[in-house]
Amino acid sequence: VTLVTYLQTYIPFDKMRRKLQKLRGLPGMLLALVLGALSPFCSCTIIPILMGFLAAGVPLSCCLVFLTSASCLNITALSTIFATFDLKFALAYTVSGLAICILSATLLSATHSDRFVRLDKLQVEHHHHHDENSVGSRLKKALCSAGLTYKSMVLFLLIGVLLSAALESFVPQGIIERALTGAWALPLATIMGGCLHSDVFSILPIVQTAYAYSPAVALNFLLSVMLFSIAEWALLSQAFRGRLIARYCLTLLGLALAAGVIALFLF
Repeated sequence: VTLVTYLQTYIPFDKMRRKLQKLRGLPGMLLALVLGALSPFCSCTIIPILMGFLAAGVPLSCCLVFLTSASCLNITALSTIFATFDLKFALAYTVSGLAICILSATLLSATHSDRFVRLDKLQVEHHHHHDENSVGSRLKKALCSAGLTYKSMVLFLLIGVLLSAALESFVPQGIIERALTGAWALPLATIMGGCLHSDVFSILPIVQTAYAYSPAVALNFLLSVMLFSIAEWALLSQAFRGRLIARYCLTLLGLALAAGVIALFLF
């Protein structure tokens, strides 16, 4: 976060605003999707960049596509999934991720959710950073931003990590298997995945276990983990009001559940 904020002090946001405000509709969302997929950062680290885009006037739909694709369709995640699972499952994940990115942004834009963006706060925090010419002032700004980010999300980050560690360390594998293969498997996988704060490598053992019993449940769980987390909820509170965060979370998890239901007929 410190590095991203420091680099943003060199960006002329006034010029960017005039150019990026022209990104509208499907072309803008497709460009945002590509940028997010090429991002080497995790979803938590990408949020400062998202905040800069919002402050520069980039439409909310493009920003949400960028954030969602960076979370679930980044190169690291896709390469790992294609290397670990069969081609059918990897393609199902990729297509589901693409559909969720576009549909979630479209649905939230259609409900005029942009009114819940904390635009005044974002514009104050990101305005005229490029006028701070000294390295010291830029670094001070970056460290202050990172400190505020840490204070706002460290508790939720710890909760998410503890939940993940407790699930992997103390819950018997048999219980997980029964939960992921029962009548309520898909809703449980959605809820469990949405609570965990993890990367693709940490959850691979659980996904492979679920895959052996139900590829649809494994797909649903993997999407839920990669799309959202408690820690991300805390970070997004710097840019979005609670109502937009709730809408974004429920939309993503609802679409992940829908992808799991469709996958039941494909596998």
